[in-house]
Amino acid sequence: MALSFGKLFAAKQVNNAAVDTLLTVPATPPNSVLRNCRIRFANTTALAATVKAWGVPAAGAAADSNVFLPTTSIVAGGFIDVDCPTLAASDFIQAQAGTASAITASLIDGFVQS
Repeated sequence: MALSFGKLFAAKQVNNAAVDTLLTVPATPPNSVLRNCRIRFANTTALAATVKAWGVPAAGAAADSNVFLPTTSIVAGGFIDVDCPTLAASDFIQAQAGTASAITASLIDGFVQS
């Protein structure tokens, strides 16, 4: 298996109006696997804010069965570092904030192996 190193996603504010896709594991080659993924969710506001995240199977949807970060409150100016589940080709990571313009998601670690 080859290792592919590169930025998996750019830091972004997490949407609060709908579930937001942060990254999708490449579909090619079909044996791609996301490993050792770690994401930082930072609250950039002056009030506490919540975030929730899912590791969703290809063609699936965010659901309780694939949540890896249940709704979690982050203090004003604080952050939480979260390990992501191992995901296969075309699986994806989604998140949703509880407050508009409050939570920024940044990739800390992770790689795609194929």
